[in-house]
Amino acid sequence: MYRPAVSTSLNAQKKGGGGGGDVVSKKGKIQVQLLETIPNIGQSGDIILVSSAVFQNQLKRGNKARLISDEEVERIEQKKVEEDQRMADMAMQTKALLEEAMLENLGGEGQCGTGSTNSEDDICGVALELKRKAGPEGNLFGGVNPKMIMDALKERYPKGSWEGRQVKLMELKDSNGNDVKGKDIKHVGDYNVTISLWRGIEATFILSIHPE
Repeated sequence: MYRPAVSTSLNAQKKGGGGGGDVVSKKGKIQVQLLETIPNIGQSGDIILVSSAVFQNQLKRGNKARLISDEEVERIEQKKVEEDQRMADMAMQTKALLEEAMLENLGGEGQCGTGSTNSEDDICGVALELKRKAGPEGNLFGGVNPKMIMDALKERYPKGSWEGRQVKLMELKDSNGNDVKGKDIKHVGDYNVTISLWRGIEATFILSIHPE
């Protein structure tokens, strides 16, 4: 999905050009949107101020940037605000799906709050169960890694919002509170998982792994 990056400092620099043409600052620079990432200048989609010479000699010739008006910048910013709100709403809906599952599968006192940085505020309960081949001592034949957990969440909750850079596993701890995020889970049992769904929106739940 195309999501242009708009520099917030730009608005303080923009002067004039409100009629939809070239936007010129007091220093004589023009406002452009980069069409590709250019080292030492900016990322694709960035809206920046450059000199006319830089635009004509470096950016325009290679179709690396285009002129953009104040009005179009405002439209881009508004669309970004609306898209951010849409993503936040979807993240909250996904969090609600997980919370509903946790309420239906509440664990005992030994599960509640284990390893959570916000245990007093989180609903504790099993939101995801996995079955894996294991030996008599509970050792798994093959581990469970964060990617497997995220894939299982997508399968278990297909209506959830799982796309985007913000969606990732943030914390994974065993029943003793030990951090196991950096390695595969090798034993059956309950694990405390915290995932990020959007900026400032996280969900913490119990992952329960059983032997097949």
